Amino acid sequence: MKHTAYEKRPAPPGGEHILRDLDALTLMLAEGWRIEPPILARLSWAQRRTGELAYHVILERAAQRSLIVVDDSPAMHHFLDEHDIPVIETSPPPHLPQT
Repeated sequence: MKHTAYEKRPAPPGGEHILRDLDALTLMLAEGWRIEPPILARLSWAQRRTGELAYHVILERAAQRSLIVVDDSPAMHHFLDEHDIPVIETSPPPHLPQT
């Protein structure tokens, strides 16, 4: 059976957050995935009103690619510094003046 990056597996308890976790990212790296730099830091969709960032990480293994989104945290900052991974912070488009 051929496996793909989109293979369906039963979700673990609390699985809705499994792809927003630094532990999930480090697990994928241990399984042979590699980060494709740069990482994009964007306004978190879930936290738009607070201005919190989320890191969008593209992972590659063989001919597969996967996206994992990790919430901003001191642990994520340490991970990025430790691995010397470039990050590009994207900002939302400026609001147009109302007329």
